[in-house]
Amino acid sequence: MRLAYSCVALLVGCCFFGCGAGDGRVAVNGAVTLKGEPLDEGVIEFVSTGMKSGTTIQNGKYDIPRDQGLVAGTYKVMITSGDGRTPVDSPDGLPGPTGANIVSKDRIPKEYNINTKLEAKVEGTSPNKFDFAIP
Repeated sequence: MRLAYSCVALLVGCCFFGCGAGDGRVAVNGAVTLKGEPLDEGVIEFVSTGMKSGTTIQNGKYDIPRDQGLVAGTYKVMITSGDGRTPVDSPDGLPGPTGANIVSKDRIPKEYNINTKLEAKVEGTSPNKFDFAIP
């Protein structure tokens, strides 16, 4: 009988308080367009004091699951996407001999990454969906 009461108490506690890690993280997702088209591939990062998370962008979509997500707060958003051809340090802007480089010129303007003014206010409950349109 005592076991039955314990099970009921545990079930009620999970329903009332929620089951899980209780770390306050929430999932974040959305879409990114570049010049009106879905960004084929890139990286998006959300950064604040003491917290950072990010993921890849594929076909204009990104998704950060709850276990890797963010806690409530305001975050600077940085989006990058190399062109895959032009070396960052190339004086003439021409691609290397194979046409591919590990570190390539970013297609995204600096005001969306290095000098970002983008912000996202993450709420403690879902959904936290943020779409970004880059001209």
